[in-house]
Amino acid sequence: MPKLDPDYRPNVDRSVRVFGEINDSLVNQLAPQILKLRSEGDGPLTVFINSGGGSIRSLDSIRSLLTTKGLRAQEPRIITVAIGNAGSSAATLLSLGDYAIAYPLAAIYFHGIRYGTVEDVTMESASTMAAQLDTKNKQMAHSLARAGTKRLAFHYARLKESFQDIRKSASGENMKDIECFANCLYQKLSPANDHIVKTAIGKWKYLSELKQKIVKKVAETGKTGLQFQADILRRLITFEVSKHKEDHQWDLDEIGVFELISDYLLLRDFDIGTHTNLANSILQLYGEAFFEPKQLEELLKLHKSEEPPTEEIRQKIREAVSPFCYFAASIWQALQKDENPLSPRDAYWLGAVDELYDTTLPCKRQVAEEDEPNQPNLGSSASTAQAIPSSQSRT
Repeated sequence: MPKLDPDYRPNVDRSVRVFGEINDSLVNQLAPQILKLRSEGDGPLTVFINSGGGSIRSLDSIRSLLTTKGLRAQEPRIITVAIGNAGSSAATLLSLGDYAIAYPLAAIYFHGIRYGTVEDVTMESASTMAAQLDTKNKQMAHSLARAGTKRLAFHYARLKESFQDIRKSASGENMKDIECFANCLYQKLSPANDHIVKTAIGKWKYLSELKQKIVKKVAETGKTGLQFQADILRRLITFEVSKHKEDHQWDLDEIGVFELISDYLLLRDFDIGTHTNLANSILQLYGEAFFEPKQLEELLKLHKSEEPPTEEIRQKIREAVSPFCYFAASIWQALQKDENPLSPRDAYWLGAVDELYDTTLPCKRQVAEEDEPNQPNLGSSASTAQAIPSSQSRT
């Protein structure tokens, strides 16, 4: 019998139920239950979910009750389980779990943040609401990306060995690893949701073009800080004007400026976005999937265990892992737009959940509960984790 790891197993005795609409009434109901469970110890908490969603403010309150550090300055591990519906803010709650599980018949539904019924809207209030929605959408996409990126890295490590076969079958020897990974996901998703990967890889390719034509040239100037950012913005204007020179309808009006700012934020998000904070932890868990053996050996030679990572090591980590982190973040940005109903299997392959209950799909629980893990790229490799300690990404 394999050992049972409580970090990956739902526990009914330490659980709460998010059933029905997520609102103030549910918060009032759950608050004493959560506080009582937390007072009884720091072990994992399980959240069973069967909800179509509700108020984002109420969701934030529930999340705060679950995750705020206790008297011992520890955040409990949260295991979320979708046993029925997990829509809107309930889907967000599910995916923000430290370990998320979906039952085979669960219904998972993502969309962008929205207001409820609004009356007496003025131009000024509409503008304010639009700005608030945009900001909250980005914040939520970043939070979800932090959880989803690690799940996608698990898939990436497992599927890496198939990348060369994909290149051969596609007659694309120059395909990047990210493109091969996107191809794998595309084949595994249902036709209803494969457009999410198409959108994410399209954004990644466009970003690569901008980085090559703009960021690389600015980096060669040696500029830093605000001067670096200002030069990127200046060159980006030139790039956009050149790109649209044959389009006589295009202008630097509201639409044109919006395109320009979107491209600038795209570059900025890749370079210093919150998802880049994940690069070191991803490398610690799955380093052998992002470096060839010789590359990894050379990287480890650059590091001395008694010293913090050098900027050279950090740069190599960023170059290897950041493109993957950005692709994963792009998936979550796509999920935060339009309407995205997901089957549990699609949610698994997109990184919304870790485990599809009662199936043979691989998951971290299986690795954690093996007596002698034989898959070093699935989060069980101690050598890489010890050799490359975490460091803060540049800001």
